[in-house]
Amino acid sequence: MPVDEQSLVATHLEYQYMKRFALLLASAAFATPALAADVIYEEPPAPSAVVEMAPEYNWSGFYVGGQAGVAFNRDSGAFSSDNSSFVGGNDDDETGFIGGAHVGYDQQIGGNFLIGAVADLNYIDAQSNTSYTLPDNLGGTQTFGAEQDINFVGTVRAKAGVTMDRFALYATGGLAYADIENKASGDSTYIDAAGNGFNVDAQADNDDIGYAVGAGFDVLATQNVSFGLEYLYTDLGTSSVDVDFTPANGGAGTEFSTSSDTDLDYHSVMAKASYRFN
Repeated sequence: MPVDEQSLVATHLEYQYMKRFALLLASAAFATPALAADVIYEEPPAPSAVVEMAPEYNWSGFYVGGQAGVAFNRDSGAFSSDNSSFVGGNDDDETGFIGGAHVGYDQQIGGNFLIGAVADLNYIDAQSNTSYTLPDNLGGTQTFGAEQDINFVGTVRAKAGVTMDRFALYATGGLAYADIENKASGDSTYIDAAGNGFNVDAQADNDDIGYAVGAGFDVLATQNVSFGLEYLYTDLGTSSVDVDFTPANGGAGTEFSTSSDTDLDYHSVMAKASYRFN
């Protein structure tokens, strides 16, 4: 049977197409795993844990507050006289309340160094008494002396120290000033063994200004509230009281006087609380 030439051509072409299609499928089958091997899948990072940082306490800023404590060890000086017919005197130590208010400023530098200044004003319940006795015309004695009362005391001081997170340790020192009341104690008149009468009067002179030095410790309860303890040695100088005995009504007695030199120094320990504007 004769072969159709066009059919042979069509069959040949169909064979060539099928052959090429098979080659393409084979190539795709080998290429797909290779391409898949080159793909890198990155897993999403795990959520990071929240880390809470410890608070950094700041000591810089102004502050105001109050303090209260005890003052003690005020030493009195003995009386002396320009009349050698008698000697005498006694010393009294006093312990009393001290308390008031303060205002200051601190500056934290270099990480943990602290400098600053503070001013305070305190009421102080402390009194110094010095007394002596003189023989009278009745065979007994009369007592005379002097009293020193510090009504209030204030200081203006510098501070320097170190901080350790919420804690601060410092030294302090500066000017101290006070209102001091001096007065004579005892009778306003005196009659000696010979019967001579005298008027008794007192004159006082005191420095009122001195210095205060000490140290303290503060802790921040919160960023704005601190509590502390402070020790101070305060020296207000010397208070002198002269007690003059002047013959009464032009009597025959001889005028004389006594003097008391009292060292107005004391120690104090006070607890304090402050509000800080930082």
